[in-house]
Amino acid sequence: MGTTKRCGLFGGTFDPIHCGHLALIAALMQELALDEVVLMPTAQPPHKLKNGMASAEHRLQMCRLAVADMAGVRVSDWELRQGGVSFTADTLAYLTAESPKTQWYLFVGADMFLSIDTWFRFHDIAAAAVLCAVPRGNVSAAALREKAAALEARGARCVVAEMPVVDVSSTELRERIQNGGGADGLLPPAVEAYIMENRLYLDASGAPATDEQITAILQRRLKPKRFAHSLAVAEEAVRLAKRYGADVTKARTAGLLHDIMKNTSPDDQLQVLDNFGVLMSEVERGAEKLYHAMSGAAFAEHVLGITDRDIVNAVRYHTTARAGMSLLEQVLYLADFTSADRDYDDVDVMRRLVDVSAEEAMVYALSYTIKDLVKKKKPIHPDTVAAFNEVTMKGDNEDGNHTR
Repeated sequence: MGTTKRCGLFGGTFDPIHCGHLALIAALMQELALDEVVLMPTAQPPHKLKNGMASAEHRLQMCRLAVADMAGVRVSDWELRQGGVSFTADTLAYLTAESPKTQWYLFVGADMFLSIDTWFRFHDIAAAAVLCAVPRGNVSAAALREKAAALEARGARCVVAEMPVVDVSSTELRERIQNGGGADGLLPPAVEAYIMENRLYLDASGAPATDEQITAILQRRLKPKRFAHSLAVAEEAVRLAKRYGADVTKARTAGLLHDIMKNTSPDDQLQVLDNFGVLMSEVERGAEKLYHAMSGAAFAEHVLGITDRDIVNAVRYHTTARAGMSLLEQVLYLADFTSADRDYDDVDVMRRLVDVSAEEAMVYALSYTIKDLVKKKKPIHPDTVAAFNEVTMKGDNEDGNHTR
């Protein structure tokens, strides 16, 4: 006979899954010496209303993201595939039949533990699994032990584990997000990023993503080098905004966002542009390196809820520039040229020029770009030509005024 496997079952709506859930899993795995924990999002819990829940697909994906790096934890979609109301007795029956030599430990929320004997087919649940709970909120260890003694008198097996827990509820987190607040580190970064990308739990006002949320999204979407570049550009944009008198807060947001689609496949970027009705010129469609600025602006506006047109335009034109650029647009364009991670041949010249004036730096940057494109025999976007003509004509006029 083989050794009996020890597995935990943690079911719930996970709407959303948060750091309190993960801390509980880690603590009980160690306390009970479990080989594995099965995370089981419910289709529709019998004790909660379905209205207002994130979809099954979203909750399942958030669970997968949350435990991706947790050894010994797997996510099951069995209850979601069954649909309808989820009963724990049915789930345990399925798991037991699938793995008959496994000893199951059922993780139960502290408040739920106090009423678990009212659950559908409680005796079947008690026969199939050891019932486990930890103190939380207003439910003390003493109250749990008293309930455990009563349940054990009815034949149940119980474990009340006293351990520090992260005292947070999914309801509280949904309310914070709905009101435009941050998660304060109570959500796994990948889950917070997913929530913002999919605009979950937001009210009709559609509060825009905060810089903290954008950073979490970037970390999930970008490769490490590109993520580091985005942070460097945001830092340089803040510095230049202070120097030129631009809005520092907008500069940081634009800096973070400018390459948000850089590591997204060209086909997916084209799909984003198509989804949001963004028209492309022949030059743009033929130059994949230009896609990310256009799709990034669309993503920022329509997915992340960034409605400030100056920020959106700064992202949109940070590769090509254009005539009539706002100060913020120039700040981002130059910050992308001079961020701390840049190491191209003329970067030292550019860094000296941005500290002299935005106008001189723009002339040099646009000249550098056009020469580089000519050398590589690449098309030059009309917006780049228009931007170059504007800044050089402005310089010529200013020189003429000085000589008169």
